[in-house]
Amino acid sequence: MLVGYARTSTVEQMAGFESQLIELRAAGCEQIYQEQVSSTCIRHKLQVAIQYTRYP
Repeated sequence: MLVGYARTSTVEQMAGFESQLIELRAAGCEQIYQEQVSSTCIRHKLQVAIQYTRYP
């Protein structure tokens, strides 16, 4: 299963965010995590995605 992650820093970057989602779907990602948060902040969805892909 392919897992994807899309992120932008602000909600004003919606076009870039949507294009990331389109590309991830086109690549065949079945599970996509997404968030709009600054790279200097804690990226909760990224941590969830990483945890999801780890083996027990």
